[in-house]
Amino acid sequence: MTVIRTVEATAGQRLLWLMEHYRGADAPLNVNACYRLRGPLDRAALRAALEELVVRHEALRTSYEFTARRLLQHVHSPGPVALAEERIADGDPAELADAMLRHARTRHDLGVSPLHAALLEVGPEEFVLILNIHHLSTDGWSGGVISQELGGLYRPSSAAGPGAVGAASPAWQFADFSQWQQERFGNGVLAESQRFWRRRLEGAQPPALPGTSAIRAGVGQEPGLAEFTLGPGLMSDLQALCQRQRVTTFVATLALFASVLHTRTGETDLAFASMFANRTRPELAGTVGFLANLLVLRLGLDEEASYLDVLAAARDSVLDALDFQEVPYHLVPQAQGERGAGLENILFQVAAGPEYALRLTGLEVTQISPPGGMVSRFDLEFVLMPGADDVLGQVWYDRRRFDPQWVSRLVADFTELATAAVRAPERAVAQLLPRASGGVQPGRGSS
Repeated sequence: MTVIRTVEATAGQRLLWLMEHYRGADAPLNVNACYRLRGPLDRAALRAALEELVVRHEALRTSYEFTARRLLQHVHSPGPVALAEERIADGDPAELADAMLRHARTRHDLGVSPLHAALLEVGPEEFVLILNIHHLSTDGWSGGVISQELGGLYRPSSAAGPGAVGAASPAWQFADFSQWQQERFGNGVLAESQRFWRRRLEGAQPPALPGTSAIRAGVGQEPGLAEFTLGPGLMSDLQALCQRQRVTTFVATLALFASVLHTRTGETDLAFASMFANRTRPELAGTVGFLANLLVLRLGLDEEASYLDVLAAARDSVLDALDFQEVPYHLVPQAQGERGAGLENILFQVAAGPEYALRLTGLEVTQISPPGGMVSRFDLEFVLMPGADDVLGQVWYDRRRFDPQWVSRLVADFTELATAAVRAPERAVAQLLPRASGGVQPGRGSS
């Protein structure tokens, strides 16, 4: 394929490139979406949909080159998209899990393509689709755009009438964003954001969680995963509370996470990371690429703070972050010892909602979790994924730092506090979740 455009990488992409370089081959920055498909799949239509998707989004046909201390993005002309197909003998669950893990961990040749797609045939009219995209070319918001458009572009031969896709071409491609960001950094527009974050984070320390901070995130990890669900009843009560307090579900659940940290550590000055979309222009709503920025949020609480108090602190912190989200944490200057190391290693985030679910004509589609054994960028990554009625929670962690029993206690604390907080949000979180119910357990490697 012919190179049709070359631009420099963004600040966030340069950081990811360095992270992958130093973390080594055991920690590829793959972003996976896995779907179980049931029904009469039209394979030719699926291939055509993938190819149309790549035509629409330059980031999915971009290669990367590091030369003369510069990371460059080369956008290529559209071409065929490889779809690896594999049959799982007798639908064997162990063979399926092995195949899913192999495709999910496939390393990308970034000099060629950031996309690896696989279709596993599990049985008659049952398949697993894996979309493995390198993080340099995607983020959480982009995953929603991809699933929406792939569903609209899939036009099985059995379906009558035109395809369902109606979305206009993206107003900006990712390369347009890259050039715009370089201009803003070059003319000093973002200096105010850097000054804000430096003031906000001065003196901040990571939460005193069990384990050792001497382990570098992502290097030789022993990955662990804990999953849980917030049921429809609880989510209905939480959404009603959000409406009364005029906050989003993201703010409400972030306040729950902060409340658990507050109760379990006894700390009133909390700082931890979250991902923000960084789509500050309307032209970026339909863009696929790595635009998201990692920010560190800081909440100051009273010792006897109620859940409503934590909610207000979380709301204020998120609103400030939205105003200054163009500067990622790693570009905030600091003097030696100005703030604690490892603030970015504990992450809370809420993924795209059910409006971004993949829907394929004539098929039953279920999103499934990536296989176990995947490696997170962080020591502890607490993720909530809203569904139509409930929320799936996933906690990815490094077993060398966090004991699985402690993570299970963290999950139990979160769900217990959520249930109690929606019933009595005016009560102190220390009363809603007494430390005596579990406390902080020693992590692996702690003294």
